Amino acid sequence: MKLAALKAELDRLGPHANRLGQELLVAATEGQSATVIILAAAVLDVALREPSGPAGTADGISIAEARDGREAFWLRERRNGIVHYEGGRGGLMGEDDDNAILAQDARRALDALTEALVTLRY
Repeated sequence: MKLAALKAELDRLGPHANRLGQELLVAATEGQSATVIILAAAVLDVALREPSGPAGTADGISIAEARDGREAFWLRERRNGIVHYEGGRGGLMGEDDDNAILAQDARRALDALTEALVTLRY
């Protein structure tokens, strides 16, 4: 995942999603993996609804694809597993490989967000 590609997509968003996205970029450069996952899901959620961003001009098919795609679904589920205790999830159980698991999932979260934002442009 290239952060430059995500940054270009964030510049097309409305002010609310863009602000969260800028904080996401900082978290990503600081290696705050759980924060990256949470914020990536939040950015997508806002981008799908904020009328001053792509949701204001995207067609229904693009919105549905960005919202309901496999990776967007994974992102929401992963975020929920972090912010709502659901019996323990990988990367949060005090194991030796927690950081590696969260880092891998953070990269996937960034990719999922970028993919969904690109979809919203069409």
